[in-house]
Amino acid sequence: MPDCRKILSLFLLSSLIPVLPLYAQSPVDPASGYNLIFICLDTLRPDHLGCYGYGRNTSPRIDAISGQGVLFKNAFAQSNFTLASHASLFTSKYAHSHNADRIERRLADEEITIAEVLKANGYKTAAFIHNAQQFDPKFGLNQGFETYDFAVEANRRPSIEKTLPACLKWITRHKNERFFVFLHANDIHEPYHCPDEDYFDEGYHGRLDQEYMATWPPGFHTRNLKRTKQEARHIIAHYDAGIRYTDSYVGKFFDHLKGAGLLNKTILVFFSDHGEILGERKKFFGHGLSLHDEEVRAALLFCLPQAKQQTVEEQAQLVDIMPTVLELLRIDTKGLGLEGKSLVKTFLPGSAIDEEINEYVYAGCLSGESEDNGLTDTQAMIRSRSWKLITHTWGFPADHKNIKSVQMHNGAIITAPFRNRIELYDLRKDPREINNLAGRGYADIENMLLSKLLELF
Repeated sequence: MPDCRKILSLFLLSSLIPVLPLYAQSPVDPASGYNLIFICLDTLRPDHLGCYGYGRNTSPRIDAISGQGVLFKNAFAQSNFTLASHASLFTSKYAHSHNADRIERRLADEEITIAEVLKANGYKTAAFIHNAQQFDPKFGLNQGFETYDFAVEANRRPSIEKTLPACLKWITRHKNERFFVFLHANDIHEPYHCPDEDYFDEGYHGRLDQEYMATWPPGFHTRNLKRTKQEARHIIAHYDAGIRYTDSYVGKFFDHLKGAGLLNKTILVFFSDHGEILGERKKFFGHGLSLHDEEVRAALLFCLPQAKQQTVEEQAQLVDIMPTVLELLRIDTKGLGLEGKSLVKTFLPGSAIDEEINEYVYAGCLSGESEDNGLTDTQAMIRSRSWKLITHTWGFPADHKNIKSVQMHNGAIITAPFRNRIELYDLRKDPREINNLAGRGYADIENMLLSKLLELF
C-alpha cells in the first residue's frame, strides 16, 4: 500500500514550490532551470587523487576539473559500504534513521529520495549503474528514477565503459529538458581489475596474477593477510590503475557536456561513497570493516556555473549534498526531514559563515552480523577536526553465553569474548589513527564526544 505521508509530501513539493535557476531573482521558463548530475566513483580514496595531494598521476582529468570547481578537502561518508552510504546520500539521513544499514537491507519505500523530489519538480530522472549489486532495485535505491539502467555481469567488470555511453545517449535525448542524472562507476572497487590494471606496475609477475587481490570473500583467507611488501605495492598499483582508468572516462563525460553546451546550466557533483583500507590495518584490503578515515573519508567536488575555484577545509558530509543542491535549485526542503546541512555558505560569493557548519561529522555501520544466531557488531563514529571517537556495541541473542565463535556476514570469524569498546584518537598528533587513547587519561574528551554522539540518536 502506498505511503500516504510520502505521497502528500511529494504533492506539496510539486504544486507549491517554484523551481528557479541558480542566482535567479524572478521566475523563468521552467525548461531553463539548472540540470543536476551526480557522478559516484565507488571506493575512491581522496588521498589517491592528485588534487588531494597524491604523488602518483592517477587523475589528470579530475585534477583539471577540480581547478574549475569547489573541492572539499575534509568530506566524510556516513557509512563504509555502498548501500548504506547511498541511502544516506539520497535521503540526507544517517544510517540509523533510514535503517538500510547493512548489506541486503532495503531502503524503505516511505523514505523520500532526492530523485523523487526532483521528479516531483518536473525533472527527468535517470540512473546508470553496472556491476554494483547493492543497486539492485530490490534494495530500494531506484526510488524516483524514471530510467534505471542497472545490470550485473558474472565477472563484475568493467562498469563505466558500459554506463557512460548509455548515459550520454540519454542526456542527448533530454538535453532540452531539466534532468537529474546519477552515474556510478565501479572500476576502482575490489577485486581491483580494470582493462588497464597493470598501468602502474607492468613488471610484476607473481602469485597475485592468479589470486583474488582483496581480502573479502572469495578471498577472505589467512594467506591474504600475509602479503609481502611487493605484493601490497602491486595491489595498490592495481587500485590506482582503476582510478586512472575511471578518470579518463570522467574526462570524456566532461568533454561531452562542454561540447553540448550543457556545462553552463548544469551542477555537477563528483563524490566517492566510501574509501578503502589498503594494507594499513593488519595488511587488510577492502572496506566495511571499520570507521577509520581510510574507509569513511570521501572525495567531494562541486562544479557549478558562476562559482569560482575554491578549496574548502571545513568538514562536510555526504548527507549535506542533498540540502546543498536543493538550495542551489531553489527547492524548499521543509517537511523532508533532512539531517544534513547545506554547504552553500562555504562557497557562494557574499555568503558569510559565523560558525562551522559541521563542527562534528558522523558515520555508522553494522560491521558484523551473524545470520545464524543474531549476534551483531554496530559501530558509530563522531569526528571533529581534532578528535575522533568510535564506539563498538554488540547486540546479543538470549543464548549468547554459549557462543564461542561466529562467522559474520562479511566472512570474518569472531571469537568470544564479545566486548563493547571505544576508540579515541587525537587527530592532530595521530592522523592515521594508530594510537587508541581510550581509557588512558582523556575521560573528559571521551565523555564530551559520547554525549555529542548520543544527541544524534
